[in-house]
Amino acid sequence: MHKKDIIKGFVIGVLVSTLGIALFTAYIGMKLNLSLAETIDRGLSTKLLGKRASIGALLNLPVFYFFLSKKKDRIAQGILMSLLIVAFIFIITLF
Repeated sequence: MHKKDIIKGFVIGVLVSTLGIALFTAYIGMKLNLSLAETIDRGLSTKLLGKRASIGALLNLPVFYFFLSKKKDRIAQGILMSLLIVAFIFIITLF
């Protein structure tokens, strides 16, 4: 049962990070009055992807604390693992 909870937390963490990156990219696109194609093109540029990932990962904090407050420590552990892996992937892609 513990492994399922950790995997569930990992998937939740990756999905929330992805959602955060997408929302932040859409917000920047709207602020700069860019078309959808321009927004996607700018969103995939590597020089700003790390910054977007860090801001997108901020959405995991309330989710992490929510599961901690509900005494779902294994799910919270999976969310923390996903944050570390996402950070590691973006560090590797920057070099």
